[in-house]
Amino acid sequence: KEAMEQKQFKVYFQPKYSIKSHEITGAEALVRWERDNGTVLSPNAFIPVYENNGKIIDLDFYVFETVVEFIAENLKAGREQVPISINASSLHASDPQTINTYINILKKYNVDPTMVEIELTETAVVSEYESVRKLFDSFQLHGIKTAMDDFGSGYSSFGMLQNYNFDIMKIDMSFVRQIETNTKTRSIIRFIIEMAHTMDIKIIAEGAETKEQVEFLRDNGCDYIQGYYFYKPMPEEEFVKLLDAGR
Repeated sequence: KEAMEQKQFKVYFQPKYSIKSHEITGAEALVRWERDNGTVLSPNAFIPVYENNGKIIDLDFYVFETVVEFIAENLKAGREQVPISINASSLHASDPQTINTYINILKKYNVDPTMVEIELTETAVVSEYESVRKLFDSFQLHGIKTAMDDFGSGYSSFGMLQNYNFDIMKIDMSFVRQIETNTKTRSIIRFIIEMAHTMDIKIIAEGAETKEQVEFLRDNGCDYIQGYYFYKPMPEEEFVKLLDAGR
């Protein structure tokens, strides 16, 4: 609570690169904890703790409002702005007021819902099937796009894919990093991309770090890449400069 009150949680942005248009078309908001003693903690160091004690909901709203305020300031300054995706815990699905909180934050800063996207991990989607499906539908009803993160990292279900109406699917980096070494992985990725496109779902590949990986993804119709090959997560100031420079 003190860390949030003191704004020790900082939002970093990792751009999403369009293979077709060769430009930044979005970014994911990633949180870092910059503590008073000068240490910086990655999400892996504190997110699991927040999930276990239920405080992850407060942190999610904190990050969401920080991002929405950032978007509002950029638009007010006349800067070009791309949609930003924000992660959400599956715990939100059990609270019927969740969607109202998100919408009220957008209204507070007068930001159009199309400027944000909500991501949930595949594991969360599978484990909280019905409640998450309703939450996704609520987001989309209000114009907020939804994404399933880390596809392939858990127990993927084709039944789940046909019953959910999400807009974006992110291929887990564990697949992307095996592109150069595993022929089965390459076949799976081709299938995922083709399957998603038949359902009008956009594909983002996470964790691309090499030219070979990028070329394979491009040649097989991947829509966007989010990885170190193009951009690492960066602080707000650096991200703004990147957008101002025309990407």
